[in-house]
Amino acid sequence: MRKIFILAIAVLLSQNVLFAQSGKSVSEKDVPERYVKDFKNQLSDVKSVKWEMVDSLVYDARFTSENGTLTVYRFSPKGTEIRWYVEEKYYPRAIVELVKDMHPGYTIKELYALYIKNKTTYQVLIGKRKGFFTKKWRNMRYMNFEADYKFIDEIDL
Repeated sequence: MRKIFILAIAVLLSQNVLFAQSGKSVSEKDVPERYVKDFKNQLSDVKSVKWEMVDSLVYDARFTSENGTLTVYRFSPKGTEIRWYVEEKYYPRAIVELVKDMHPGYTIKELYALYIKNKTTYQVLIGKRKGFFTKKWRNMRYMNFEADYKFIDEIDL
């Protein structure tokens, strides 16, 4: 019985390690040159940038700004979008209340201000946490809000 319990724990830990390593981090030299140049033209003073490949045409440049905000510049053939991730303690109350009203039992996984094509909105990723040993996110969806917190739409993932 003890061996089975130890084996089960080892399997769970190895799954977490594999999941954590499944990121699509890439070296700056593997990012299309036009994206790197565009990023450096906009933010020449940022030193620690982590590049990620979202798909073959879309790349993220992740960094923490001077004020401690996680910021992501997403480059694609459609243009550049900027995401400023908001810490939970700073979530707009109007958005939190609307999520609770529209989706009881759901939790906000992440919330960020999204700047694209000269317009700022909020995008909120919500879901339910289920599981016995490790809580996994399920029933994920994005909710979109105007800058004044008015609900726009939602997208099931």
